[in-house]
Amino acid sequence: MAYYGKYQSPTDLLRDDSLSRDRKIEMLESWRDDKDAYMRASDEGMQGDDHAERLRKIEKALSALQET
Repeated sequence: MAYYGKYQSPTDLLRDDSLSRDRKIEMLESWRDDKDAYMRASDEGMQGDDHAERLRKIEKALSALQET
């Protein structure tokens, strides 16, 4: 999880000029998949923060990168 502990939000990741566009997409996809798995676990009774909102922000950031 390359994003873990380094980026507070998908926007922070997007602003990191040291990363290539492809690397940002790769990291956002990984982040999305992790959040998606966590949300599924939450649906099965595990508690957590508002991960749906974070997942929405990740999807928005991915869309912005993929449109360029």
